[in-house]
Amino acid sequence: MDKRILDKIYNMNRVILFTDSLGAGGAQRQIVGLAQLLQEKSFDVTVLTYHNDEFYLPLLQKYAVNYVLLQNVQRPIRRILKVLKFVKQNNPDTLIAYQETPSLIACFIKMVLPKIKIIVSERNTTQVLDLKTKLRFFLYKWVDYIVPNSYSQGEYIKKCCPKLAYKIITISNFVDLQNFSPVKRVRKQKPTIMVAASIWPSKNTLGFIDALKIVKDRGFGFEVKWYGKSNLNIDYFNKSLQKIKALSLDDCVHLLDKSKDIKRKYDEADFFCLPSFYEGTPNVICEAISCGLPVLCSNVCDNSIYVYENENGFLFDPNSPENIADKIICALNMEEHFYYTYSKKSRIIAEEKLSSSLFIEKYLKIIK
Repeated sequence: MDKRILDKIYNMNRVILFTDSLGAGGAQRQIVGLAQLLQEKSFDVTVLTYHNDEFYLPLLQKYAVNYVLLQNVQRPIRRILKVLKFVKQNNPDTLIAYQETPSLIACFIKMVLPKIKIIVSERNTTQVLDLKTKLRFFLYKWVDYIVPNSYSQGEYIKKCCPKLAYKIITISNFVDLQNFSPVKRVRKQKPTIMVAASIWPSKNTLGFIDALKIVKDRGFGFEVKWYGKSNLNIDYFNKSLQKIKALSLDDCVHLLDKSKDIKRKYDEADFFCLPSFYEGTPNVICEAISCGLPVLCSNVCDNSIYVYENENGFLFDPNSPENIADKIICALNMEEHFYYTYSKKSRIIAEEKLSSSLFIEKYLKIIK
């Protein structure tokens, strides 16, 4: 008997989760987690990608989720046709696309295969309404749902395209709260400030380095470990290294490779920082507060939903190294009992806002 007929008999929904790669990004981490959660709910799940970057592949293998990597799809038209062929052959009930290009491809699939429910996900906050973004928003009129992971992006789309408002369902990121849980911390004499983000312009590495110079010149001791070396922008990485050396910060500021053991890095840190110019809902802030870390971050987009000024962290202007430095100094000056109060508050916020059950319930509503 045909597999699709059998699936219907047993009320099993077939879902394809479609993204560009399994690289070390926040969107990829969330789609892998969504695959696990849907599979636990007895869905027949396949993760589909077209770039050979397998940072998160071990997690999919751990969850025993079916994974397909399309080969020889460098040309855009060939990529669209191969994805369309795969979807047509597998005939899912629902396709969920993460990232901009997969979402565009998903729109074309909806035009050809209108019976498939198409859900696209917006993973960042749009800064410029360029031609590509206008095209993406125009094509969204064919999809069934648009799922931003930040309320700021949802409002932006509604403002630009009011006719899409009824399709928009914001679903914030989730965290595995059992895995990302607090450990007992002993305050170090020289506190460790951890950053986990790709080292490129939007993450504001150079501005952050300027701020650290101010902090050091004011006599404060610290160590910064930024996990995020990326070959995608090696020139910016090299500029960052040169600035660290020029400002005599190489004894306390370290730019490191992305880590597959990120939980241990949170456990070793005293504070978490994310100085980016814009975000969607950053996985790393969500994970950091789940681990009970006080957080310093830019006062942009949805960050203030997870970081409360003077309660579990500090918010700053990413365009002002002086303001970043002032907030870092506030953190470094924090008395011990306040530090532990901030730590407990971070965990409370995480439990209220970031549970996997809340995340999957929202997806189930729009899938079913």
